[in-house]
Amino acid sequence: MPQDAHMFFGSLESQNWQPVRYWKAEEAGLSRNPAAVLTTAGSLTRFLERHFGIKLEVRLHDQFVDKAQPEEAALLGCENDAPSLRRQVSLMHRGSVLFDAESVLPLEDLPADLISDLEEGKRPLGNLLLDRGLSLSRSDLCVTQIESERGINGCWARRSVLRSPSGTRALVVEVFHPEMWNRLESSARRYNVRES
Repeated sequence: MPQDAHMFFGSLESQNWQPVRYWKAEEAGLSRNPAAVLTTAGSLTRFLERHFGIKLEVRLHDQFVDKAQPEEAALLGCENDAPSLRRQVSLMHRGSVLFDAESVLPLEDLPADLISDLEEGKRPLGNLLLDRGLSLSRSDLCVTQIESERGINGCWARRSVLRSPSGTRALVVEVFHPEMWNRLESSARRYNVRES
């Protein structure tokens, strides 16, 4: 039975994605720390660990070969319907889900050892790429506050394309749960106390 390409989040194409260079966090009512998470251009998992002491664990929900949808293909610079690896995970901290992520990686660019590591489902995608000594660039970084999707209405999300010099590309969509901002706030308080 074919997989629904958008089963994890529902259809996100209909969302009003705003490029971060035009997006103003203060107008959206977001404070500095959530805005920093949404706009960080490096590895989000490493950013959270370094700045907030939040170490993430991965829960792999599904991973399968699929076809890139037209909007995904346009962002990735590949053919429509290009065979791609679709990976759906939740990123957790101390048993609570902080955000969900879906990645689409065109198979033509994927090294076999990376596919093997992805299949294990134990580590975040950005860390797997960085640990191979690949410098990552993140392009097309956009944010939105989701409207009218099942169970995630009002959640903040971001979408970007990770690229490595070796040619590996990944479209990544991350949807943040309210628990993410609660953890940021409590971690920031602890870190401020330690620093004073």
